[in-house]
Amino acid sequence: MTELQTLESLLGPYRRSLRAHARERTGEVITNASVEHASAVVETLFAEAKSEVDILTGALTPRVYGRDAVVEEAKLFLASSYRNRLRIILETDSPRDRMNHPLLKECSAFENLCLRRASPATQKLYGFHFLVADADCYRFERDKSRPNAIASFGHEEGAQNLKRIFEALWNRCDPIEIHLQTIGPGGSVGRGSQEFDPSADLPVSVPETCSDRPMQVRT
Repeated sequence: MTELQTLESLLGPYRRSLRAHARERTGEVITNASVEHASAVVETLFAEAKSEVDILTGALTPRVYGRDAVVEEAKLFLASSYRNRLRIILETDSPRDRMNHPLLKECSAFENLCLRRASPATQKLYGFHFLVADADCYRFERDKSRPNAIASFGHEEGAQNLKRIFEALWNRCDPIEIHLQTIGPGGSVGRGSQEFDPSADLPVSVPETCSDRPMQVRT
């Protein structure tokens, strides 16, 4: 058995547990502390999403978002309906990296995929990453520098809080054109013209921990 097959066999029970949580929608907290667990959670969130997936991430880590199962579920989500929507906020962006990223390369033809980039000033407003699907499912990393996270299926309050945060950040971010993308000299990326006040207060309410959520914070 290869190392990859061994890993897949070990992830099998975790995937089955995630699917059970997704079916039951109890809102129970699920912990994940590795990129393999993160990838399984993201795969399940895409598989269960019915209309919207919003992602706040650094660079859409390929070890999480580039795995075959995740890419396939993302494509199926986008292809299921033109009304379905996938929005991604990136903190770092390179046209060449985008063109080589498995998920972005496979999904760039879908017009219901939208990307934006958070400026350094906007990034100072938060210290977390998350994915929120529809109105009641999410994966949340309180510390964006670590893979430790909590996930939940059926926790409407937490998901709605994260959706409000995402909308506030989305409106501050610069659009990235990915459809019929061309790379300019030096791999430069055009920036949007939206203006914002980087010192503006951003009120957010985010899930706290496995035993205490959500917690009101201001950044």
